[in-house]
Amino acid sequence: MTKNLEELKALIGLRMCDGIGDISAFKLLYFCGSASAVFEEKRGHLSAISGISPNISQLLDNGIDWGRVEKELEFIDKNNINYVSIFDSLYPKNLLSIDCPPTLLFFRGDISRLNLAPCISIVGTRSSTSYGTEAVAAIVNSLKDANINIISGLAYGIDIASHKECLEKHIPTFGVVAHGLKTIYPSLHTEYAKEMVKNGGGVITEHFSEEIPNRENFPKRNRIIAGISYATIVIEAKPKSGTLITADLALKYNRNVFVLPGRYNDKNSEGCNLFLKNSHAKPILSITSLYDSLGFGKIKKAPRKAAVLNLSPEEQKIYDVISNCLKLGLDNIAAKTDMKISNCASVLFNLEMMGLVKSLPGKAYELA
Repeated sequence: MTKNLEELKALIGLRMCDGIGDISAFKLLYFCGSASAVFEEKRGHLSAISGISPNISQLLDNGIDWGRVEKELEFIDKNNINYVSIFDSLYPKNLLSIDCPPTLLFFRGDISRLNLAPCISIVGTRSSTSYGTEAVAAIVNSLKDANINIISGLAYGIDIASHKECLEKHIPTFGVVAHGLKTIYPSLHTEYAKEMVKNGGGVITEHFSEEIPNRENFPKRNRIIAGISYATIVIEAKPKSGTLITADLALKYNRNVFVLPGRYNDKNSEGCNLFLKNSHAKPILSITSLYDSLGFGKIKKAPRKAAVLNLSPEEQKIYDVISNCLKLGLDNIAAKTDMKISNCASVLFNLEMMGLVKSLPGKAYELA
């Protein structure tokens, strides 16, 4: 975790800079290697980066309220807020394969678990019915003996039902929120958030302490929920809902998406039924089939051999490449398989969850 306060100050300053959005900040960080290096780099070099404003020098010199940055640092210190940057080993590695991953995360709880156990997100409508909450209870109960984390958004309805079921079953659960950690929204869920931290989970955000849950923050929050999980489960959703944005993003990131079908005349299931019709998501036809589809039944019953596990062509290709080497870096695997690095990272994570490969320091992989 980033312990260098000067680096943290530079990270916050870059994120708060007027005129520099998330994508530009991401490009600058990867070009320079750190936030501090961004401010030290020759401005002519920065303006030459594709997509970076030619006015980058003026933005960095005049677009940052350093007093606001200092207030954020004081809040972090006084409230024992944890933080992790995209360069840290504790950063959730699954997020590295999404478009424009958050460069800085603030959290309460044990974020290290996100790299030590598979993450499954459960999302759905805020106006849930007994059909939806009963499905959540059955799904969470089926996963109580699996070593997993369950992710949701700490909102009303399906989200909080998922968190509450996890607390009862002692499953670590994380809420990704669309606001800063000065408060919890909705406030009625504050005590649940505290219990989630005590239970081995936590609360995560990319937003600064004073930020409120504005409408534009929720799609950004949804990309983290979709990206951090290897599978997303959708329980009740109306058409054009934020829940379906999360599901769409999960499919875009090559994650597994499972959707609970509903009655044809149920408004809360209309979005789910349409999504199943128009996408590659898989219907939840039974709790047992969902459990097996998530990989838990397969891992328990099958020998750890690629031929037995019915790998996809991409999984087989990567498995074969790693089988012929003692250790390979992500870049080398992508080059040898002629795959994009983002897609390669996602497939590697699936193989890791199946127990076939394991990750090593420096983004390297070997057979498990």
